[in-house]
Amino acid sequence: MDNRTRQLDLAAPIPTGNTKAAAAAAGATSADLWMTPYEALRYDPRDNVRPVDPQWVKELTALMMHNGYDKGSPLHCYARKVDGKDYFYVYKGQHRYLAAGAAIKAGKDLGKIPIVVRDSREVKRSEMVVDGYVSNVSKPASPLDLATSIAELRDVHGFDTKAICDRLNISEQSIRDAALLEKAPAELHDLVRSGAIAGTLAIAEIRAHGSDKALERIVSGLSKAKEEGKTKVTKKHLAGDTKPSEPAAPKAPKINDGRAKQLLQALQAVLHDPVFGKLSPGTIRAVHTALSPLADLLDTPQKARIYAVTAPDQDGRCVATDTLRSPNSKRTKKPIAEIYVAQPKADHWICAAMYNFGDSFASTPLKFGAGTTTYPTRMQAVQEGARWLKKALGYENIKRQKDLPSVQQWLDDILQLPDPDWTPDMAQEAAK
Repeated sequence: MDNRTRQLDLAAPIPTGNTKAAAAAAGATSADLWMTPYEALRYDPRDNVRPVDPQWVKELTALMMHNGYDKGSPLHCYARKVDGKDYFYVYKGQHRYLAAGAAIKAGKDLGKIPIVVRDSREVKRSEMVVDGYVSNVSKPASPLDLATSIAELRDVHGFDTKAICDRLNISEQSIRDAALLEKAPAELHDLVRSGAIAGTLAIAEIRAHGSDKALERIVSGLSKAKEEGKTKVTKKHLAGDTKPSEPAAPKAPKINDGRAKQLLQALQAVLHDPVFGKLSPGTIRAVHTALSPLADLLDTPQKARIYAVTAPDQDGRCVATDTLRSPNSKRTKKPIAEIYVAQPKADHWICAAMYNFGDSFASTPLKFGAGTTTYPTRMQAVQEGARWLKKALGYENIKRQKDLPSVQQWLDDILQLPDPDWTPDMAQEAAK
């Protein structure tokens, strides 16, 4: 840490006091806070101003599984009479209510849930709509706030990385990103705090250019923004700010061993294509001339085989007929990516795929139904799965993965494979 880097302000230990003494000194009065069994609460979606966000419920559930229910965040309810009986109905805090139910169902003991009850004289739909909307207006924590929280949990309270991830429901990548911001110059912290640049953009700049160069670029970008009458740096203001001292000379294209192998595999696929004989005589001679001297080095082409039909279940899900696995991750010792194919009907193939780098995961379902795209051969389905993975692995958050090159090479090899089941009739149909 150099003299330009300021340690993030971490909170000192809290000297606790006496609750009743503090209340007496403040002239405070008590109000009703009801600790209620979860199963006694009821919920009507019409009482809430926002539709349910399942992903937000899932994230809150994960937090409750590790931290319990925050007793300082009571649910807001009102009393409703149903069939002559009185019940508490949640009208504010539906996501916490649903998350608590999911956590309890998963085996978490949350104890009784705190609720505050709206005065029956104020139970008006218009007031509940206003109250529900206003309570949803809040300022989210910034990346710098997260960096400060992580630093305090780590340095003051002794939390390790796993504990921080579990308690805050964040990934290890989030911790690494926060560390970049934590160690940045104090001037950059001030720019983030003042809102001159978004914390996420600042992190991206630090990752790409280092903290000192990032600060220089951001200050320059802020000057450009101010010239436009704006107060916040965006990507537009940072574009083109890095100027190489000399224009890079264009690299002469070279055919290295990897490219030579790809070209050879492509030419071999042409040779063994069922419609190869329909090419012009000159092209046929050229392919034979190129490959004949290498015949002993080439792989024997696969022969067409018959695959089982796997009927989908009632939800349309299929058991994979075949699974292709990438090389194992050096970190997890498991395949990084997999491609699944199934044949729910004769000559109708479907595909699915997944990748998992540990801190980044995505998958598609192997399902068959109305609107599902099908392929006439197993290899066509396999290669479609490979194309999906190529696209998914091209995103910026994946490009930093150390194991990525081996997966990309595996996908390139798959996309070069010949299709032993491809027929002249299929070629004619595809050409239409």
